[in-house]
Amino acid sequence: MNYSSPDSELEAELQEIYLQASHWLNDISFLETETQFFRNVIDRYPSAPGADMRSDEFKAKIEAQYQRLESLKAKIPNFLSFVEPFIGDLKKPMDMDFLNRYNTLHLELISLFNSYRLTKSELFQYTESLMAPKNPA
Repeated sequence: MNYSSPDSELEAELQEIYLQASHWLNDISFLETETQFFRNVIDRYPSAPGADMRSDEFKAKIEAQYQRLESLKAKIPNFLSFVEPFIGDLKKPMDMDFLNRYNTLHLELISLFNSYRLTKSELFQYTESLMAPKNPA
């Protein structure tokens, strides 16, 4: 049987957390691309004259999501910098702030992805309704 020391297990866990947080930066990059896609769709499929309210709602929603994205984009490198010293020095004392910071970022990212998914679905429904043939009254 092969037993690993608690220190090596802790170091492996810390490295995994660091790698996971590093991958979050790729997720952020993907969401930036999605934001640009959403903006292009809104610009390409404007509402009918006098009915711009829905288009404006989407623009406001997309901008709010982008602000959340920008906030996370700044928080993730800060978290990575926070984690690095723990990887190199396993004797460095850890407190609950470590897990709280990780969990908070993780939940924020999940929430943002869910928000983007919903926006994409609503945006597709919106554009389909604009492209649908109108029945003459």
